[in-house]
Parts: sequence; C-alpha cells; structure tokens
Amino acid sequence: MKASFNKAKIAGISVCVPNKCINIDDCLEDVFQNDVKMLKRMKKISGIQERFIADENISTTDLAYEASVNLFKILDFDKNELDMVIFVTQTPDFFMPSCANYLHKRLNLKPQTITFDVNQACSGYLYGLFIAFSFLENQNAKNILLICGDTLSKTINPLNANLAPIFGDGVSATLISCANEKSFFKLYSNGEGFDKLIIPNRAFAKLDENKSSNKEIFQTNEYRSLDNLYMDGAEIFNQALNLESKSIKEMLDFCEKSKDDVDYFLLHQSNQFLVDSIINDLGIDSSKAPNFLMSKYANLSACSLPALLCEIQKNDFNAILSAFGAGYAWGSAYINFDKNFKTDTISIYKGEKND
Repeated sequence: MKASFNKAKIAGISVCVPNKCINIDDCLEDVFQNDVKMLKRMKKISGIQERFIADENISTTDLAYEASVNLFKILDFDKNELDMVIFVTQTPDFFMPSCANYLHKRLNLKPQTITFDVNQACSGYLYGLFIAFSFLENQNAKNILLICGDTLSKTINPLNANLAPIFGDGVSATLISCANEKSFFKLYSNGEGFDKLIIPNRAFAKLDENKSSNKEIFQTNEYRSLDNLYMDGAEIFNQALNLESKSIKEMLDFCEKSKDDVDYFLLHQSNQFLVDSIINDLGIDSSKAPNFLMSKYANLSACSLPALLCEIQKNDFNAILSAFGAGYAWGSAYINFDKNFKTDTISIYKGEKND
C-alpha cells in the first residue's frame, strides 16, 4: 500500500527505557559459557554493548506512561487536546483490556479521547504513523498520541546466547498533529514469513506442524521453550536486506527525491552489520545513516526508529525511515520534520506515580 499525506506532522518524541542496564561483557560466564570467540562474534556482527531490560515489576505501559508525561512536558502540551491514543506493542500488560485503555486511565484522559492497540513488530512505528496520518488527513482528529515499544526481554530466556543479548526494552511516545506538511508512505506485508520470528504458544492457539513446516521451531532445549521467542536469524537477515533495500529505492521513486535530496536515512536498528549492508547496497553516504543505537540499547523493536530520532537531536530536516519486522511486515516513509520538532534524550525509568 502506498499513500501521500498533506495534513500531519510529527511534533515531538520521547523515549523511556527500564533502569536495569546489562553490559554484554558481563555475560561471558552465564550467557556465553566463557566462549570468548562467541562473545566477540556477537559484538562484531550486532554492534551490541549495552541494553536495558525490564524486571517483572515494570510493564510496557509503565514505560509508555513515563514517556508520555515527559513528552507533554517538553512540548508544553495539554493532554486534554488529545483526540486519540494508538498503542503499538507485541507485549501488552494484559490480553484484555488494551494497553491504550490502561494508559488512558493512567494519564487521566478525557472520555472523548479514543484508544486502541495495534500488534506490530519492528515496523510498528511506520504502521502507527501511517494510521495516525490517515486520521489527520481526513480531519477526524487534530492531535494523536502514538505509543510504540515492547518489553521483549520477557519473552526470552535470559541465558539464551543467540537471542537474549540482541533485544532491549523501551517505549516511545510521539505526538502527531495537524500541519501543512507533505509525507509519503509505502508499506508491505507477506504472511508467508509468519513463522520465522514468532512466540509459538503464549496466546490462545498452539503452533503445531499442521500450521508450520518449520521444524526448527519445535526443537526446544533448556534455553528455549515454545513459550519463548523463536527467530530464524539467517532468513530474517536475508529478507530484511533484500526487502528493506528495495523499499527504500521504491520510496525514493515515489516521493521523487534523489539520495542527495534526503538529509537522513533512518533504518531500524536491528543489527549493525545488517544496517551497514543496506547502506552499502544503496550507496548511501554513511554520514546520512546513523548506525549506533545497537551499541547503547540493542534492538528496541518498534521503539528503534523514534529512539534513533531522539539520539540524533535534530530538527528542520527530512528523512526516509525504514524498517522490517516479524510477519513479515516492512516499509518506508519520507517525512519532513519542521523547525519546531522536539525530542529529549532517552530517559531512564524512574517509577513515577500517576498524575
């Protein structure tokens, strides 16, 4: 699906991560079983050094609440002006009700502010923006709060050397408001890859060999059960490299821009080697494609792109945002950020009480 919009902008972004920081070098004994070569290989390919993870007392909505409160402060925004809350996550606090409803209570929003959740993975920020921009384009809303992020560490055995070091936890809050700004989106899905990145048995159906021919999923061990996240790393890498590169090329054609016209290419920070490979494949100047977030926060899933925007601390620029994630679901967007666009440095969870 492709679409262009003329009546929405990203006003500001805030990101909150949990307060437990893990340095990968401290995982040599417990996680990597004193295999120094394995540790060095993981660091070289992924770029990981540190990550922040949530303990059992910190939920996705806890992080969303603090990110939202901070966002309202930096923008001096009255929460009573919100028309909608869109909450994109794969790790909800509860199966019922939605995280968006729970956040509505936590923020003490007015009844006229509608809320709903979206289950989407690493491309979730693009999907969330697309939904929000669509509502604003039709003049059905003026201000929308978009929440994106997960506590994926809770889906992984902490001693799983292949997956535990890769994912960090974090949640973003983005305010999308009415404005005369041009933007472009191209989004894609292919359900054939649904079982390449999956938590098989944690919801209301159990994956079996009638639903998936991927026998590797069912090969459990002491470090992964069917309640834990499974990832076919090689297949995910190959698909992301191919499809994300193609998506960015198609976006340049769609928005009628050259690579020189684009100030930044902001790619989902899943793997440092993967991002470098996409940059090289497209012939993008590396100074336009920051690739450092993994070293500080690991893979933040749908929170990755807003976190990257917070880290570069810029305004008055344009960018192509791109991501690939579970499903498969992927896409790109060309967005203008005006001179009033605001972000803050990524904050550490303080456990503040509700307002």
